[in-house]
Amino acid sequence: MFQITKALVTGASSGIGKGIADQLLGEGCEVFALSRRVLDENQFQKGGTLHQIACDITDEQSLIEAFDQIKEKTDRLDVLFSNAGFGIAGAIADTPKTQVIRQFDLNVFSAVEVIRKAIPLLETAGGRILLTSSVAAVVPLPFQSFYSATKASLNILAQTLDTELKPFGIRAIAVMPGDVSTNFTDHRDKKVCPVTHYGERCESSIARMEKDEREGTAPRVIAGKFIRIAKKNHPKPLYGLGFFYKCVLLLYKLLPVRLMNKLIALLYG
Repeated sequence: MFQITKALVTGASSGIGKGIADQLLGEGCEVFALSRRVLDENQFQKGGTLHQIACDITDEQSLIEAFDQIKEKTDRLDVLFSNAGFGIAGAIADTPKTQVIRQFDLNVFSAVEVIRKAIPLLETAGGRILLTSSVAAVVPLPFQSFYSATKASLNILAQTLDTELKPFGIRAIAVMPGDVSTNFTDHRDKKVCPVTHYGERCESSIARMEKDEREGTAPRVIAGKFIRIAKKNHPKPLYGLGFFYKCVLLLYKLLPVRLMNKLIALLYG
């Protein structure tokens, strides 16, 4: 089993990211927790060594300064949990280009920059890169198309990174949870939903998705699965989480695209 003693977690102040940080701290690990918001340390699990670093990963200078702080304390990382992200909702025709760029900037482009800066530290340990993807990477969600597109990008990124970095002992993995009950739901940007005649359909679709999310799996449970995957000696580049969602992903492989799109339209269209 691969051993984790030092880990970097982005988006570590809430949701899955905080769940990962808490479990690792409980196991006695040294955790570098990156997030825009710094919490009271009493809000984290006791046991390991916590380094909270205030960082907006979309800001290059902020990211440089964060990694300078990390390098002052360690010359190696066992795992990078690239978890920071957010979602926007709305019809493709209504969504301003600025919003699309914002979505890709945090979920994809900034994740790439974090990975680039972490690679030298991961090489020392022959470490792991875990990207928080989503079932939405495979199942195209109407009115969340750009969120789905960013997660699909992370799946491809993980697979290509895994090939490129394997000679250096680094493995890259995209993990696809389904519905998770976190404040991600409350932070989704839905301002463009009611702009045009898509409005009512958009609002209904997002409301259904958000109901599913609020009834989803607890983030600490998902966090435990991320860590178990990170500890595998021979991990695959893609993992779905949960029996139901694994079945959904399998159906998307086996059934005709036209049929699956019809099913998605019935549920969320």
